[in-house]
Amino acid sequence: MQEVESALKSMESYTILLKGAPGTGKTTYAVTLLEQLCRGDAKAKGVYISTRIDPAVLYKQFPSLQKRVPRKNIIDATQSEFSDAEFQVLYEDFSSFLRAVYNLVAEEDVTILIIDSWDAVSFQIGKENQGIEKLENTMLDIARKTKTHLVLITEYTDEKKLDYLADGILRLEKEQIDDKIVRRVFIDKLRGFQVPHSNYPFTLEAGKFSHFVTPATELGSGWHKVIKNKEKGSQGIYSTGMQDLDAIIGGYPGGSFVLLEIADDSISQSYRPVLFHIISNFMLNNCGVIYMPEEGSYSSSVKKLLSDYVSEEVLDKNLRMPTISEPESEDPCLFKIDVEGKGEKGSKSLKEYLAKHLEVYKGLKKPVLHVLGLTRLDIYSEEDIRGMLSEVVSWVRTTNDVLIGVLKPSAKLKNEIREMADVHLKFIPINGTINVYGVKPRTLLYNIAPLSVTAEKEYHQLKLTPFL
Repeated sequence: MQEVESALKSMESYTILLKGAPGTGKTTYAVTLLEQLCRGDAKAKGVYISTRIDPAVLYKQFPSLQKRVPRKNIIDATQSEFSDAEFQVLYEDFSSFLRAVYNLVAEEDVTILIIDSWDAVSFQIGKENQGIEKLENTMLDIARKTKTHLVLITEYTDEKKLDYLADGILRLEKEQIDDKIVRRVFIDKLRGFQVPHSNYPFTLEAGKFSHFVTPATELGSGWHKVIKNKEKGSQGIYSTGMQDLDAIIGGYPGGSFVLLEIADDSISQSYRPVLFHIISNFMLNNCGVIYMPEEGSYSSSVKKLLSDYVSEEVLDKNLRMPTISEPESEDPCLFKIDVEGKGEKGSKSLKEYLAKHLEVYKGLKKPVLHVLGLTRLDIYSEEDIRGMLSEVVSWVRTTNDVLIGVLKPSAKLKNEIREMADVHLKFIPINGTINVYGVKPRTLLYNIAPLSVTAEKEYHQLKLTPFL
């Protein structure tokens, strides 16, 4: 995290207390931090004292560590008689441990020292509270005098005196949201530095700590690179418009009803780059798109947003959207509809829309992606909505096209609609970021962010990173 790295790089000596229950990712974070601080700085020297893991095991867990930290700087403090480590710290009491640490950091001119775990050390040589406090004070004093950054890893989560002595406190937690594992790191304290975000979601994918920082509102937009659709027997498989999502769920089968559920109004528009990549990919594969935007969105405005992804020529050829405006209906992408919400008139206007939709569909003379912003139907009765959806789903099943429904918290018939879906993706916010998981098919939870480095920078791409 930038805040922590900035603190360590700008101060001569800084002590971080890394707290968390077993399995929350403390060791992985510490190793990642060590690699980050030693990367690109020939003078930076990191030392890792392990009281729990044999150095050989540590290198197997984190293969890239050896590039940044030589074997002689991974110190075995497990007290094992059978250790084959190149360097060991053997101690029996308070003085012997501190003497060994002082000699290590002073002679090697260490930049950052990590002790994993501090609990094991303090338990071994600080049997009484007075002994523990003296040990902690002396350890921090050694770090200050040798100008060494100190990271102490501990599994206690309650508050102790060490919390007041440390310059910074990071607390790692693991929880469940919708039965999906979510990891967060909380910055409880960072003395002398501003903390713009008190916590971040993170993953341990590929054995590295990576935190998610891209706000849901900043996924960006840009030219879409076409992904060719696939054939699977007599049933086509349509790309989701995102290579990562294709790899996860295999694309959208022809004849399927795909539900994109927005779990929270705070990300009510933030999912759109995902949807727009789907729409763009259909159009660039020379398929048609009939798109009824969500309540509160004007078709002409949505078309303008889509022009960031594909050319006007592609839009005019393949995109069709309803409008209630007579002047706007002169646009080749827009077709005029009438809207009535209640009673017989409402039922009639919805049937008229379906007839117009079918007319537009036949006019495209190609496979079509049907997109419905389901909140747009809230003005109609549940019976009318149910009938319309049943009819559209039947069309799609018969024609092997694809129907996408966008389901927001205010939409009617949510449970029925979820049951109808063949593919169901749910978008949830976590600390301002946007994330998605599959209900059908069942998948892990993934963070969504722009792909920052691409071989072809002119294309906008999104990446999905699993919470692990």
